Amino acid sequence: MRINKYISEFMTAFFVCTTCITILEGILGMIFFPEERLPYEAFFSPPLFGFFSVLLGFVTKSKKELSVKQILFRRAIHLLLIEGMVFGLNYLSDHTFEPVVTWTLACSIAFIFVAVYVIMWLNDQRSAALFNEKLKLYQNREA
Repeated sequence: MRINKYISEFMTAFFVCTTCITILEGILGMIFFPEERLPYEAFFSPPLFGFFSVLLGFVTKSKKELSVKQILFRRAIHLLLIEGMVFGLNYLSDHTFEPVVTWTLACSIAFIFVAVYVIMWLNDQRSAALFNEKLKLYQNREA
């Protein structure tokens, strides 16, 4: 795969992931911590989590074609790495949560993980359809 495709895929995943994380933090914050007010430094949290989440996605990359089982296994490892990173960074910054918040956060991370891959897949589907449409036009002109 060309380096431009990697960069484009990385950036798309980063922005989708960061957007979803920002929305998640807002929703969970309003539900579980409505009395807290965040400092401006908190705005760096979603891009930081987004960057490391996408960076951890390189565990799913391979030079050869992977089977469905291999892809799912690598995606499961990716999700576990993300969960570990989020909870590890929270623990390192002395943020521990009650069990209900922990389970909600873990499920929300999994939801975002799936949402990012669905959005990426829909984007790839749209690109493939556009490419096929242009290819048909080109073939019809050549014929």
